[in-house]
Amino acid sequence: MSITLRRPDESFALPEVFATLVGTDDCNVTQFYDDCVYDKGKGYHTFKITTKDRAFVLKQYAEQEDLEAERRQYALLDGLPVPRLLGRADKCVLMEFVEGDDLKSASEAGLRALAKSLAAIMNAYPMGRGYAGERYERYMKRLDRRALCLADEPLLQKVFALFYERQREIPLTLSNGDLLPINVLFDGERVCIIDWEFGGFLPYALDLARFIAHFRPQGEISSFRLADEGKALFLDLMYDALTVKPAREVFDRDLRLAVFNEYVEILEYYLNDKSVERGAVFADYYPRALALAESILDEKL
Repeated sequence: MSITLRRPDESFALPEVFATLVGTDDCNVTQFYDDCVYDKGKGYHTFKITTKDRAFVLKQYAEQEDLEAERRQYALLDGLPVPRLLGRADKCVLMEFVEGDDLKSASEAGLRALAKSLAAIMNAYPMGRGYAGERYERYMKRLDRRALCLADEPLLQKVFALFYERQREIPLTLSNGDLLPINVLFDGERVCIIDWEFGGFLPYALDLARFIAHFRPQGEISSFRLADEGKALFLDLMYDALTVKPAREVFDRDLRLAVFNEYVEILEYYLNDKSVERGAVFADYYPRALALAESILDEKL
């Protein structure tokens, strides 16, 4: 498992309202940390609360509105493959602890289980444009800001404009908004998708692209390990499992544009500040973005 647990660096007190839900004051508290290449040692404001009989997850938020945003997503996801939300207090929530390892090193069994779980969510909110709302509007404004970083990159700018225009009309569905492999837990049979703080009704291709875009054959750069054949299998499984979907050539192009956006999101930091040292991450993503941009421009639908 690539997410590790250790004692919190700072003192931790379980909110009184959660003590009632947990059922005891005798509990062990550990904090989640990441060990990926560029976030090694990063601590999350997320804690595992373990009693003699059960385990829970307590998640803290910087702002109350962040908590409310995630709570709204869980209300839409009742009965779907996500953790159950058990209670909330000031800037934190308590939810069930889900056993399983993340998909940083994705097996075929894990990919098949993810496709089944993710398709269940997308099929519960079939692709369409009737969902557009505040979350989608915030997403489009974020793209407006991202576009500014490409002022000196004419090729990337041209393809980003194609991506942007497609986002105005692409079908939406309920999306996690941050579907990285660390937010997918696989227990050997089923997948549970966690961390819905950034979720909402968004273009259907975003979660799929975010999941596959940062894998490398040996886990280079991101520690996410999966070969291109595994990515292709996952997309085939997803397409077959969706009840409402565009033609396959449209689906494939939407995914390529969304993967391109994932690359630009990584490059944005470097392109906005030319004083930042351009190390291994830039050296990986920049040529990928250029090659994918050229390939997209060469396509003929």
